[in-house]
Amino acid sequence: MKTLFSFHSLRRLLLAGAACGCAALASGAQAGAGLLRSQDVVALVGGEDMVAAWDHGYLEYLVLRQRPELQVKFRSLTKEGDTAFQQTRDFNYPALEKQLADIGATVVVVQIGQMESLRGKGQVGEFERAAEALIERLGDGRKRRVILVGPTPVAPGSPAATRFTALDTYREAVARVAQRKELPVIVPGERRPFAAAEFRDGLHLNDRGHFHFAAQLADALAGAAPRQLPASPDERRLLDTIRSKNQRWFHYVRPENWAFLDGDRTVQPASRDHRDPEKRWFPEEMKEWLPLVAEREREAWSIARQLRAQ
Repeated sequence: MKTLFSFHSLRRLLLAGAACGCAALASGAQAGAGLLRSQDVVALVGGEDMVAAWDHGYLEYLVLRQRPELQVKFRSLTKEGDTAFQQTRDFNYPALEKQLADIGATVVVVQIGQMESLRGKGQVGEFERAAEALIERLGDGRKRRVILVGPTPVAPGSPAATRFTALDTYREAVARVAQRKELPVIVPGERRPFAAAEFRDGLHLNDRGHFHFAAQLADALAGAAPRQLPASPDERRLLDTIRSKNQRWFHYVRPENWAFLDGDRTVQPASRDHRDPEKRWFPEEMKEWLPLVAEREREAWSIARQLRAQ
């Protein structure tokens, strides 16, 4: 199916009316330094694709490889199954607004549209309303900069393609929402289409697919640049350090036993100090992950600076 908006027409759509303050399209074709600023705290929000992007670590790798001086912090608030309509969490789990405030997020990169497209073309208006409501929550009255990411395409000719027939319609809807809200938007696959070999099942990207997904995001966030997979020992060390940091963050933000931490079992003896039942040891213990995350982060910045100096 041919999309209504090609990459260039999307660019024209979002650049139109620049005199009235509309935001420019965030794309790999955009020159300049990118959308990130020094010391930004970037929160990733979205479903399965963004969860996997965090696990692979390529986005942070590419940004640090190019702009180590910014010392940007990346934090994942992603969750499998998240959509513009719903972000289901365990009992008493903090809402996205609180998590964003707690981590001091200055930028929110949020992907929407893929799973929502299964609702069909007739529900696209409802999707746009839900997307705008989500943006208001994430942006907190424009205190944070929100960057929209459109849905990842599926592999043409794959069994998944027969189910995601409304995907182009929802991609166009994301662009319209970005225009109305005057937000940058990144359109995966518009500048450089994904090859069938970059999917593991026609729907989800494999490792190489995630590298190219991250490259398109990095072009918008850090400025367009040549992108290559880590090759040298120091480049691989940088990626390994980022992945180690991400794993530590995962243990902090997605604790394995939430019920005892802050859920519905906080009154159980196992949630409290055996010598002083009034004292809860678990919450304080979980905070010990944060300096471990910061340690790996500083190490990644140092490696990235060394690579830049080479």
